[in-house]
Amino acid sequence: MQLLYSLDRDPGVTHKEILTRYDQAVDLAFESLLFNLYLMMEITHYAVVDRDTRHGKLRPDQDDLTWNAKLFENDLIQSLFTNKVLRKYFDDRAFRARLDPDMLLKMYNSFAKTPEYKKYIFSDVDEAGHREFLLNIYRDIRKNEIYEEIVDDQYPFWQEDKSLVIGAFKKIIKQLPEKNERFFDEYRPDDDTVIDFGRKLIGVTMEQNEELEKLIEPTLKNWDMERLAVLDVIIIKMALVEFLFFPTIPTKVTLDEYVDVSKEYSTPKSKDFVNGILDKLMKTLSEEQKIKKEGRGLLEE
Repeated sequence: MQLLYSLDRDPGVTHKEILTRYDQAVDLAFESLLFNLYLMMEITHYAVVDRDTRHGKLRPDQDDLTWNAKLFENDLIQSLFTNKVLRKYFDDRAFRARLDPDMLLKMYNSFAKTPEYKKYIFSDVDEAGHREFLLNIYRDIRKNEIYEEIVDDQYPFWQEDKSLVIGAFKKIIKQLPEKNERFFDEYRPDDDTVIDFGRKLIGVTMEQNEELEKLIEPTLKNWDMERLAVLDVIIIKMALVEFLFFPTIPTKVTLDEYVDVSKEYSTPKSKDFVNGILDKLMKTLSEEQKIKKEGRGLLEE
């Protein structure tokens, strides 16, 4: 959607350039998942610094003397640090050079002084306990302004990608410790997603732009196409393409999906507007038998 928006803002961009940017965006979405994983790993490493600092105090108290680095030393995190294939990916993408150690320390300190962390440090924790604590830390880190600043700066489509990335990150933590060094490959977008859906959706939306506008205009009544919010028009066009060119996607799924997109990314009134226009288009195109869906019931599902 953002790529089509950039085309609207800069008509000089070619369709080929937009598709190239799409491929790059897909790669960056996957990279952002592993960047989040690297970020978490590096933050946990400050547990070692914390422990050593406490042990090295001139007058350590009992807590200092018994403080440990289990946040870093547990089997789940260690299975990541000892993964040579994963580490090579981090090195190839120069993740270390893209992070400020002071920022990592601040994020560690944001939870290291909490009663929950102290309880974790001094409790007997099994594998499930480590997993739960890592997930809790990740949730807290995401609320940190430093985290948002770091990831937003690195990944221009983060706001669009983050819900999927966060979901995948949680799955990774839940499957640790992981012996398969290439476990992360299962999170790469497959060709069906990238080519058969994503590239086709963007490509057809660009190629059929004028025809899509002709379909939309009769539903607008007193509205002028040029006065509509740009994102609303793009959302409606993309939904139309799914109606007409993706026979395996149920119309109801498309309708619900793009109404949700409008609610999240466009103006406050967009949800109702987009829903109304798409509902009219869906009914009109169905009556004209222009929507061809494979499989029984796909028009209504």
